Amino acid sequence: MGELRKDYFTNRIVLTSTKKNESPKPIKKNNSTSPQKSIDPKCILCPGNEEKTNAADMVLIQKGGALIKMVDEEDDPVKDWVVRVIPSKESVVTPTPEATYSDRPLYSEPAHGYHYILVVSPNHNENFTNMIIEQLINVLTSLQDKVRGLYNKKKVSYVAVIMNNGEEAGAKHAHPHIEIITLPSLPPNIEQEALAAHKSMNDLGICPMCAVINVEAGGPRQILATENFLAIAPWASSQSYEFWIMPKTHKTSFLKATQKEISDLALILRCTLGGMSNCLDASAFNLAFHLSSEKKTTRQLHWHIEIYPQKSKLGGLERGMGVYINQVRPEQVAEELGGYSRRELARIIGIK
Repeated sequence: MGELRKDYFTNRIVLTSTKKNESPKPIKKNNSTSPQKSIDPKCILCPGNEEKTNAADMVLIQKGGALIKMVDEEDDPVKDWVVRVIPSKESVVTPTPEATYSDRPLYSEPAHGYHYILVVSPNHNENFTNMIIEQLINVLTSLQDKVRGLYNKKKVSYVAVIMNNGEEAGAKHAHPHIEIITLPSLPPNIEQEALAAHKSMNDLGICPMCAVINVEAGGPRQILATENFLAIAPWASSQSYEFWIMPKTHKTSFLKATQKEISDLALILRCTLGGMSNCLDASAFNLAFHLSSEKKTTRQLHWHIEIYPQKSKLGGLERGMGVYINQVRPEQVAEELGGYSRRELARIIGIK
């Protein structure tokens, strides 16, 4: 190890190595911008198995060169879809929970909420690491639309957006998908970041994420930059090859991102995740949107996306003490992922 670092906004401790580790050796893989089309007849999220899921309340189809939004009719699901959003059959929350409450130390409250699955592609093998930019734009636009709608529902304080890609990352389905889960209160990590942002704005007059961007842009932990977004390996990464993507300018709402910004976000997501896949041999990963609540609140934060490749297991020090051990320095991560991500960017732009 040799160095103790603290997170930008909290006192979370990370112990990181002072030496450079041997780089992972990727295997040769197909670098096509679009994966071969595939359907798994056993996968309930694949086309042809729509009857095996709940009815979709948002479906995008391509018709006459335009995208049309539809919903499933009872016993008549929409076919030939591009993106499909369905209520989860394994929901961790419910719109009509039993009204049970109890006080501390045995505190409990009803698990009220909505849980949706956004199927990112009809192609069983197409995920964010190999998706064409146009499809990724469709996904992000659909995500904006769905999250906006959920904030109009009662008892929704926060809409969590996550992606578990691969069995090692906790994915319940092999078919690539995003989970959208509403919560009756702010998640602890989001609340902690929002409080840190609020304190910094009051005490110093500056957003702490904007301060991070000022320090990290063009520095040794920058992975990739586009017109509107910056990707970095954060100073106190809690695990190897973790990276973040954030708007370069102060933005508190993903829902207010313009179509131009969405297109740019799709590009940097595709390049960094594609670069990560090539660098780490298609590693499983978790992805989480850190968003401000869209309810009327002072707890706003500079929204961003955090990506956690599953390259290591958590041990007793991490789980029991909250002290993380990171075997690969963020500066090395930025150097490696940056190289792969820039090659993805050059290839994609060249083809476009």
